[in-house]
Order: sequence, then C-alpha cells, then structure tokens
Amino acid sequence: MVVRQLVVIASLLLAAVVLQTTVLSRLGLPGATPDLVVVTVVAVALALGPGPGALTGFLGGALLDIATPSDAIVGLASIVLVAVGLAVGVFMDREESNIWVMSLVAGAACGGAALATALLSAVLGSERIVWDVVPGVTLTTVLYGLILGRVMIPLVGVLSRRLVPEAYLD
Repeated sequence: MVVRQLVVIASLLLAAVVLQTTVLSRLGLPGATPDLVVVTVVAVALALGPGPGALTGFLGGALLDIATPSDAIVGLASIVLVAVGLAVGVFMDREESNIWVMSLVAGAACGGAALATALLSAVLGSERIVWDVVPGVTLTTVLYGLILGRVMIPLVGVLSRRLVPEAYLD
C-alpha cells in the first residue's frame, strides 16, 4: 500500500511541477501563475488523508525549489505546502464533502499558501516582497485554484481509488 501511494504521489507531483513550470507559467494569464502543485497537495490530502497530504506537500515544495530557478529561500515552499497538506487532511472529511466545497478548499489553500509564502519570506528577511502586488496575486491565485480544483480533485480521487483501494477500507 505504501509503495503504491508513493508511486501515485510521485507521479502526480512530477506531472504537476512539469505542467506548472512549462505550460501554466507561459500562458500569460493575469496575476499569478496557476498553482497546480498546491491543488495537487490539496487533492491528495482529500483523497488519502493528512499523512500523505503532508508528504505530498514536502515533496512538492522540494520539487518546486529544484525545478524553478529563483533566489527565494530554499525550503520555504516545502514548509508552506506541508502545512497545507496537513491542515486539509485533518480538517476536511473526504466522505461528506461535495466537489464544490472541495474546490473552495482548493482555492482557499492556494490563497493561503500565497499569503503564507509572502509573510514567511518577509519574516525571514527577504526584500523581494512587493506588498502592493500581494492582494492581486492572492486573489488571482484563489480564482485559479477554484478552477483547477474543480478538475484535479475528482481526477486524483478516481486515480487513488483505483490504484490504492486499500486506503479507502475504513
């Protein structure tokens, strides 16, 4: 079971990071780049629970730090995404929520991750944060998270049910 979960998580994250860095970042959409990795972390946390959600957040943050050339603080994305995966997995009940509630959670998680990254960067001494831009970036991140959540959450749910069915035996 654990090996299959790891394979599913690694495959989803690799696809999300590649799509986010090569396709979504080049679309030229207004505001922020749609954050497919955060939505993937939310979808895994909803499908498999808080442990796999936190693991997905850690690995997703590490992959983003490796894949994107930036002078940002290394490990910051992992910290934020671990918190997102853990919080969604703990506080959301996958059996009682409908897709619209889960999409709202994905949008809120994207906005929360954007704000948390900006705040933690400022606390850790980064001078790259432009506070006038943060509200607009956060709003567009929430909107893109809502849209991506509507697609990704059912997709990850179906994949996890078929590839890791024992995770659903309660």
